[in-house]
Amino acid sequence: MKKKKVSLNNPWFVTLISTMVGIIAGLYITSYFQENKLYTAKEKALSQVKEELYDNRELLKDFYEKLEEKFEPISFVFSFLNEERDLVIHKDSLSSFLAQTKLVFDFRKSIPVDQSHIELQGDLNFNLDSGLMGKNLSNIVWDSFKQTDFLNITDFTCITDIEAFYVLQKEINRKTENWKNLLYKTDYTRSKEAGDDFISTWQVLLFNQKLLLDYYESIDDVLDNCK
Repeated sequence: MKKKKVSLNNPWFVTLISTMVGIIAGLYITSYFQENKLYTAKEKALSQVKEELYDNRELLKDFYEKLEEKFEPISFVFSFLNEERDLVIHKDSLSSFLAQTKLVFDFRKSIPVDQSHIELQGDLNFNLDSGLMGKNLSNIVWDSFKQTDFLNITDFTCITDIEAFYVLQKEINRKTENWKNLLYKTDYTRSKEAGDDFISTWQVLLFNQKLLLDYYESIDDVLDNCK
């Protein structure tokens, strides 16, 4: 029995090959454009992550500066509170005291305690006109990014470097909430221990905020080099 040979010049064969080549080329082109579209979308998404970090940096910078501005005057006031949490100073120090605490202490009057000392009465001003008093540093865009296919086409080093920003932000959010809870409870007015704890928590918060602000300086380096 003779084997049938297929002629390369056979129209049917040529049509079959052309069709297969067309399908493969079509699939390749479709895949190429889909992948290219995905990479383009990823770049836009990373730009949004960068904007989120920029916005967080500006919020934190404003909050840090206002917290730092009031930290020293408040600490100074607390250093003169006695065990009963009365504010007692030397009578000759009134002008100097008020000058150093004008940002945080609204003076009303003084009452003599003895020949050398007076008790000051007034209100502590903890007002901080800052966005972070009402909300936290955002992670919405980055969390959304991690839920997409973008994560699979992003360099691992890039992912870990960006994640480091958000890990630090989460810690700052936690410490900020802790400090605000102490502020609103006002336990610092009831005992020296509570007052010391409030000041210590404030100081630690400022230290950690400064660390994150310094790390924010690398936003461009991290995001611009993402692959």
